[in-house]
Amino acid sequence: MEKSEKKDINFWPYAIVGMILTVVMLSVWTIKVALKNPVQLENSYMMKYQDVDENINEILQKQRAFDAKYRLVIDQPGLKLGKNRAQIAVLDREGNYVKNAKVTALVTRPDTAMHDIELKNFSLANGVYVSEDFDIDKKGRWNILFKIAVGDDVKYVTYKSFVK
Repeated sequence: MEKSEKKDINFWPYAIVGMILTVVMLSVWTIKVALKNPVQLENSYMMKYQDVDENINEILQKQRAFDAKYRLVIDQPGLKLGKNRAQIAVLDREGNYVKNAKVTALVTRPDTAMHDIELKNFSLANGVYVSEDFDIDKKGRWNILFKIAVGDDVKYVTYKSFVK
């Protein structure tokens, strides 16, 4: 009998090298995608999430105290392209306007912090706190994050709007 000189090829080393190269290519692709889409910080309480995480119990306690004494009326007709104003009224439980509240706001898009507008100057007109004018130059979803402080009591409120 003649012996066959046919040599069997082992494909396992090629498969292992191929898998390693695939993992390296997918890792490079993941890094490229991550660099194109940076992480945006959460700002629902108008502070860094580390500060919120560290002080959440105090924040919630101050909000409960605020809710027990006051109520808010957001007098916002909706945001539009161009000049806008943020408006909010603070009333006590008897329905009287509170005149010693400190109001600040942040106008932001929910997906990025690039277009954030801080509003710190609110004037009191007929019991309603009215911000200075601000411009919105992009269509889409916008949020106004209000921070209202009366003494030690603090409330955070988000108003959502869609600009057409």
